[in-house]
Amino acid sequence: MNTIPVTLLFSDGVTHHLKAAKGDKLIDVAAGAGLTLLTDCSNGQCGTCAANCVSGVMELDDYDPSVLPDDERDDGAVLCCVARVNEPTVVELPYDSSEASAEETPAQQGRIHAIERVADETVRLEIDVDAPVHFLPGQYVRLLVPGQSQWRSYSMANESGQTRLVFFVRIVSGGMFSNWLSSEATPGSVIEVSAPRGSFFLRNDDRPRLFIAGGTGLAPFLAMLRAVGNGSYASAPTRLLVGVRSGNHLFATEEIEAIKRDFPALEVAYAAEAAVVPGCHEGYATDLIGQVAVDPRTQVYLCGPPPMVEAGRDAIAKAGLRKGDALCERFA
Repeated sequence: MNTIPVTLLFSDGVTHHLKAAKGDKLIDVAAGAGLTLLTDCSNGQCGTCAANCVSGVMELDDYDPSVLPDDERDDGAVLCCVARVNEPTVVELPYDSSEASAEETPAQQGRIHAIERVADETVRLEIDVDAPVHFLPGQYVRLLVPGQSQWRSYSMANESGQTRLVFFVRIVSGGMFSNWLSSEATPGSVIEVSAPRGSFFLRNDDRPRLFIAGGTGLAPFLAMLRAVGNGSYASAPTRLLVGVRSGNHLFATEEIEAIKRDFPALEVAYAAEAAVVPGCHEGYATDLIGQVAVDPRTQVYLCGPPPMVEAGRDAIAKAGLRKGDALCERFA
């Protein structure tokens, strides 16, 4: 029997990947995986189990429309107790995984395969793990160095389902993880790798896409573009804007060119604040948003430092798009 993938995203970032048969109720699918979603009436009359379907479309059995008004349903709201799975679906739950008696998949041990300086302040880090890591393109994992107490979060740049994970890490002067990577880490070094987390991921729809990356915020977009290029996600007109501090900070340009061969609908533009290289805009990636006509249906994805993300949200508003149509991932 064919199964349908269902992903549950809890508010604490914990992600659970489940399998359903066509027509299964979401609450039953979760229960089969040992997750007790919050509910009360179990027949669509109270709203306790309200959640948001952010990818895919779910069919709902009878429910009280005063509990779930039409405008909220049109925006993706569902009632888990009456929602049925008919296609690959991602659902956000407005509470922590602990409230669903859910335990996050344990971290697994990884070993560094390679470390390579690819640009000013940027390292390409490859980590091998035993079990393939399945994630939604754009999600991240947390990494922990033995002997350190603080996890560090980084988005994967590789395709989902791989045992070799690829990250682009900004080297920060004085940073604990940066110091370890720069002075101690070598191929073979052990590192803990958590299960995937996060709600910043590629939506599987046909809306035009605008990706805006600041610095190493490019990493999740590489995973997204690979997913489209290999046919795992719907193809749609896509524009990638990459902004860096200087031309010396540019990285992964050859990878992007390789992706474009599999994804000819992709348009790419670069911006640098200094040491501008040929073909690169002098300034910010957000400057480029208003230079072309933007389809009002466009879904915007922003990933980078907080000031860049906020500048991007302002720029898309000036271009006639809603700030609410921007999915944002901010990092320090």
